Amino acid sequence: MNRFIIVICFLLSACCVWSQTDMRCVQLQGHPLEGPIDSVRAQLLANDWTEWGQSNDSEDFYFRGKFYGIRAKLLISISPSSKLLTSAYVTVGPYSTERMLNQNLQYFLYKLKEHHGEYVERNGAWIFMDDFSSVKLSVVANANGSKDIRVFYLPMGSYYKDAVSMGLHGLVQEIVTENAVAEDQFLRFSQDGQLENPDLTQRQYDRYGYLVKAQMTEQEGYSDVSYEYDSNYRLIRRTLINKAAAIKYINEYTYNEQDEIASQQQKVFKGDECVMTINMHNNYMTRDDQGNWTTNSLSLSYWEKGSPSQQTTVLQKRTLVYWEE
Repeated sequence: MNRFIIVICFLLSACCVWSQTDMRCVQLQGHPLEGPIDSVRAQLLANDWTEWGQSNDSEDFYFRGKFYGIRAKLLISISPSSKLLTSAYVTVGPYSTERMLNQNLQYFLYKLKEHHGEYVERNGAWIFMDDFSSVKLSVVANANGSKDIRVFYLPMGSYYKDAVSMGLHGLVQEIVTENAVAEDQFLRFSQDGQLENPDLTQRQYDRYGYLVKAQMTEQEGYSDVSYEYDSNYRLIRRTLINKAAAIKYINEYTYNEQDEIASQQQKVFKGDECVMTINMHNNYMTRDDQGNWTTNSLSLSYWEKGSPSQQTTVLQKRTLVYWEE
């Protein structure tokens, strides 16, 4: 029963995050550019872009607007199966003179650096990259001798943040944990980053791909969950309530400088009385090439009403498999 409580609560906390402004995704002029086409369209319209058409197969959508204050065209491409954004590119031009072309090129480099950091020059293009996006600025020659400036946006991370909210890096597909305590032994994620768990139902995601509400199917009905987060979009408190069993679980999390979970505390209430407390502290010892931990020394202290507290240390190892990018 105690193990069941820990596992269920961790699974819920691992895949549930909420934020008003997500900085862990590809962005267009400082605004999130990801997710279902309806959400993308609403975001663009709110930012004064105008939709003027789409392709016959409804996989490409065309917009006009201002790109850092200069008139531009925007093409949005989506996946035909998931209807999620797969890429976007902005076209500014045509330019008939090198002077105006170079002037605006330097201007866009400056503005993109403000939002995306440093860039590298490669094959005549300027590329900005981080864990969640790739942005490529280039000049394209037209048949009539004029030139266009193009900015290509490519999401590098998954839309659903179930894996991200666990502190995972890269496109994780599967995790197998040896000596699992505060997690399930086997975890699997879709290529879109969604945790595959049939017991987690009634999922409600916000437009940035964070799960804001869910229900966990249990032997006595289901549990409702609520969440609190810090300014860095990290889960710091999760409350799970099972009304049928009159039980409430509260999990609180603290983080290290690498944004990994340093410790977590779980309290279980029966009515208004605390009947169980579990404290866990992580000491990550090894990591893989993606930066995800592969060995962890977990210190655990456990107290249950009517029993003396207990302490133990568990050496955990895990193997991670990634989706091919």
